[in-house]
Amino acid sequence: MAERNRMKEMPVNKLMVQMGIPMILSMALQAVYNIVDSAFVGNMKEGSEAALNALTLVFPVQMLMVAVGIGTGVGTNALLARTLGQGNSQKAAKVAGNSQKAAKVAGNSLFLGVIIYAVCLLFGIFGVKAYISSQTVDPEVISMGTGYLRICCVISFGIIFFSLFEKLLQATGRSLYSTIGQVVGAVVNIILDPIMIYGIG
Repeated sequence: MAERNRMKEMPVNKLMVQMGIPMILSMALQAVYNIVDSAFVGNMKEGSEAALNALTLVFPVQMLMVAVGIGTGVGTNALLARTLGQGNSQKAAKVAGNSQKAAKVAGNSLFLGVIIYAVCLLFGIFGVKAYISSQTVDPEVISMGTGYLRICCVISFGIIFFSLFEKLLQATGRSLYSTIGQVVGAVVNIILDPIMIYGIG
């Protein structure tokens, strides 16, 4: 009960520190992904310039996917937090009703995530080459950009659902868990980058 009502009962200053710092770290770690990727790609022995150009062209689409995921998550966050905040511990029936509403909000959020992923997947299959070709005429950049963006779109469920789950956790006052997920993701990215880019091993 105390965990569920923490956002209502905890002093504001303490709550801001406990929830704000993990959110700040989470946003900072988002930037780390692109910095690390660019550093490894820029140090490729061959084709580094074309590869960096391809990354630059793909970046806006990646940010759009992140923005849509986070935007949907923020809306869910607000609705879920409001729904949970309507609970009354002295009225069991009302609490149960609010719990059902909260579950419905979370379910609708995940359904929206599936729809967003379906759109990204369709774009990844049918629209990627047209987009990259509209931005450059360099065949090497087109080839690299198309291949990379197609992979990003096909596995974009990771970006979308992580953004949604992050906001769901924040709405219940558990922002630390989303930050742990970000840290793990950043570490895995740093480890896998040289393996996937340079073909180590």
